[in-house]
Parts: sequence; C-alpha cells; structure tokens
Amino acid sequence: MLLSKEVAVEINLTACQLKQFIASKLKEQGVPLTPEQFMLIDLLWNMGAMTQQKLADLMHKDKNSVTKLVDAIERKGFVIRQQSKEDRRSNILILTDKANELKPDAKQKGIDILDSMLEGIGEDELRRFLATLKKISNNMNLG
Repeated sequence: MLLSKEVAVEINLTACQLKQFIASKLKEQGVPLTPEQFMLIDLLWNMGAMTQQKLADLMHKDKNSVTKLVDAIERKGFVIRQQSKEDRRSNILILTDKANELKPDAKQKGIDILDSMLEGIGEDELRRFLATLKKISNNMNLG
C-alpha cells in the first residue's frame, strides 16, 4: 500500500476509534455528553456565549450539524438559545446554570480520559506528532 494511503487510512481509523473511546469513557465517568457535545460545551465554557455559526466555524462543522448538537444539549438543559439583537436571524448560545455546575467535574474527567489515552507517550513525541498533524491540516487548507 502506498505510504500516503496508509497514513490516510490510519488517521481515519484512529479518528473513529478516538470518538468511540471518549464516548465510552464519558459514559463510564457519568458525564452525560457525547464527545461532540462535550467539545461544543467546552468551547462555550472557554470562550463564553457565541452564535451557532461561530461554533460551526470553530468546530469545522456545517451549520445543520451544529443545530442538531445544540438541539440535543438544549433538551438536556445545558444551553439556551437567545435571539441576537444585532441579527434576528442569528441565535446566541448561552450556558445554563446546569452546564456551569457540570464544568469543574466534567473538565477534569475529560482531561483524565485524554491523559489515559496518551499514557506512555513522551512530551517530545507528542509535540512532534502534533506538529505533523498541523502540517497535514495546513496542506489540506491550501487546496
């Protein structure tokens, strides 16, 4: 198999495995979120209220996918939508008290899950790997 094809296949398989791993660990840890829901809420925890479009851009997802994610976490009581005063077609997403109460415990559990996934891999190796991933990502953005 060509090396480039092997790399692409391995990245795809690893991405799928990563989502499954994190989903099972979140469930095991009692965090009531999927990996994508966690990522969305974590962006709101870190950056504050924002529009669905801004979230879609940050998550590299289309607006429809983000709408489905927001619908799900809204049903769970973690976020509310508020119509933007500047653009009535746009919704601002605001975390609820329930989401803010979840934050300290969930963030620590998320870090612990990622640390367990990276166990036995040195910091230098991780930095090189991250640099390589960023190069791959940049190459895709050039096309």
